[in-house]
Amino acid sequence: MSRIGQRTSTKGLAAGCLAAAMSAGCAVFNGNPGATDASGNPVGTLIPNKTLNLTPAVALSMENILLGAALLWAVDPLAPNWQLAQAPEGADRVRISLRKKRFASGGDGEAAQLFARRAEQLARAGGYAGYTVMEYTEGIESTLPLAQRVSQGVIRLDR
Repeated sequence: MSRIGQRTSTKGLAAGCLAAAMSAGCAVFNGNPGATDASGNPVGTLIPNKTLNLTPAVALSMENILLGAALLWAVDPLAPNWQLAQAPEGADRVRISLRKKRFASGGDGEAAQLFARRAEQLARAGGYAGYTVMEYTEGIESTLPLAQRVSQGVIRLDR
């Protein structure tokens, strides 16, 4: 099955690492000689208590920088709104599946257009005269943490 516009699985790994880093802000680490626990042992936090001074009046804490990076990663405004996957189903049939990203502004009515565009590309690239839509569905898939719009269909490539 070929995937177009989908990120690799390292995105999930990066998300897990980022979530662990953000939730472990109070975790005990060696290295900060100025802080000690109740027993007098030196401790440090995973997220340092530092600020980035942009101007004399504007400073960002490390927590705010990490929160902004996590938000940018989750929303990713430059990523395509739809992930497209296709799989052959016989000699002249192809299943096309679309999945909308969770955080998007607009694009709810684009699935049919993207489906038709990809079907036309497949027909042209294979030297076919056209295509016939054998089935097509749109819906919402209940996934965690948010539901996603999905669409799929099967086309027959016509000679």
